Amino acid sequence: MDEVVAQFTPWPDTKVTIKIDIEAEDQNGFDENLQRAIRENCAVLEIDQAEFEGE
Repeated sequence: MDEVVAQFTPWPDTKVTIKIDIEAEDQNGFDENLQRAIRENCAVLEIDQAEFEGE
């Protein structure tokens, strides 16, 4: 990833945005404790969206 982003550094007016999409599936779903931990970590990392199906 660093090598790809580094290719843009010579271009001073270039804005680089890195996006990560994480999907997790479990046929039993995820309990409330795990969901809360995920949401709290996302808030600390300033991740805009953290949602679970069925919400």
